[in-house]
Amino acid sequence: MKAHRIALALTLVLTSGAAVAQTATDAQCLLLSNVFAKNAKDANAQKAAEAALYFYLGRIGEHATAAQLKTLFDAQGKGITDATAGNLMNACLQNLQSKVQLVQSLAPAPAQGSPATKKPDQPQGR
Repeated sequence: MKAHRIALALTLVLTSGAAVAQTATDAQCLLLSNVFAKNAKDANAQKAAEAALYFYLGRIGEHATAAQLKTLFDAQGKGITDATAGNLMNACLQNLQSKVQLVQSLAPAPAQGSPATKKPDQPQGR
């Protein structure tokens, strides 16, 4: 029953006007993460940008066409400047991090004394 409710809610969100606005932000983040993944000097920043690149690539709808994406990327690229790129990229990474935390929150908490929290047994001596 929960899966049915989730699917229904997802359908409503995707068909609402908010999904269009999210697509513009996703396009901007895809552009930024691509540039930062290629040009970042710091290895950690480059890895974060690469993770964001794959995340935002995965958010492209399956029915998107090249013409639609080009129009969207052209429009969103105009809003990015050297002065704003860093802050915009940080916002993209925060969005990615919030999604990671959301997924991680679904994992059950380990019980007391479970193998995940229990100290490993020492091997027996000869």
